[in-house]
Amino acid sequence: MAGMPMIQQMLVSPRIGGGEKLGIEIHRYFTSRWPESTQLLTPAGGDTENFAVAERLAFRTYRLDWLLSRNPLLAVLGCLSVLAKLPRNGVLHIHSPFVYRALRPVLGLTKVTVILHLHLDYSAEDLRWTLWRAPDLVIVCAAFMKSRVTEALESNRTAATPVVPVINAVDTVRFAPGDKPAARRKFDVPAQDAVLLMTANLAPHKGQETAIKALDLLTRQGGSAQLWLVGEERDRDGLYTRRLHELVASLALQSRVKFLGFRNDIPELLHAADYLLLPSTQEGLPLAILEAQASKVVVLAAPTAGIPEIIEHGRTGFLVAADDAAGYATALQNLLNDRGLAERVASSAFEQVTTHYTMPRYCSNVAHAYQQLPGFH
Repeated sequence: MAGMPMIQQMLVSPRIGGGEKLGIEIHRYFTSRWPESTQLLTPAGGDTENFAVAERLAFRTYRLDWLLSRNPLLAVLGCLSVLAKLPRNGVLHIHSPFVYRALRPVLGLTKVTVILHLHLDYSAEDLRWTLWRAPDLVIVCAAFMKSRVTEALESNRTAATPVVPVINAVDTVRFAPGDKPAARRKFDVPAQDAVLLMTANLAPHKGQETAIKALDLLTRQGGSAQLWLVGEERDRDGLYTRRLHELVASLALQSRVKFLGFRNDIPELLHAADYLLLPSTQEGLPLAILEAQASKVVVLAAPTAGIPEIIEHGRTGFLVAADDAAGYATALQNLLNDRGLAERVASSAFEQVTTHYTMPRYCSNVAHAYQQLPGFH
């Protein structure tokens, strides 16, 4: 691709979540091929900027708090500060519809080619509003989302915008099977306990309450297990976190449920874990599932959004309704009673993820999606 335009991956959170992980990997992919033609835009302050510094990535910062401010003056200043950092004829790959909407008034003043990457499932109304002025390309993280985005584009009479599914992927170097006995010793796990892990923001739609109730039912059935909740609540009031603690206390599970907060050692926690739970009611295609599968940890999750695209019930994981605590408890008890089943499912999921959902393949698919744009053929 002679005369490669500058490509900017616009990360949209000061914390490194799923979209940030993928945006960074896309940046690295393009950097390895065209080092002078790729750059990150990261929110100023926080883990994302610190990571870019530590990894010596090419980046510039912007004020996310200004850009998303309800104060009109700050919002304008936020838009103008981003505008000043955009390449004259480059590509801006935005990893959030909210940031895209905030920037939409000034993007029309530029010649920048805009890619919107959707990492979560959104309502039809949200999609119509987001795509009122369509970007040049929409990338979606799961196949099921394509028809919904296309419908929103058609309702806005902007159906000419290409919509390309690029299924999420995992870093199979960082996330891989490990030494389970050593990891259990490191985290002081009793020999008789199974470790149930959730790696998700503390939020009602993620289903931590269902996981706690499932642990209670499993314990009452004679199962011995711990539940580790990794993640923090993004709402500053902390009401949901308090609700979870109150639920744990009401079920007398204080010794069985651990609130681990934000962690940078997810691979090590997965090495100690036996099962990953995700009884979520809203998702895109969760990286947490792929990370667990790459680590040979059996996944039990709700059949939400793109999850059935990577979990075949009984073969590469288990699908249980988001609010069915009894269903999760029963499935866990069956697995505890049949270790052979757990091993077969873990192995099948591992083979699938390491064959189809690796990061090099993902980045290659993103680059292929870019070919929908003028100048990338």
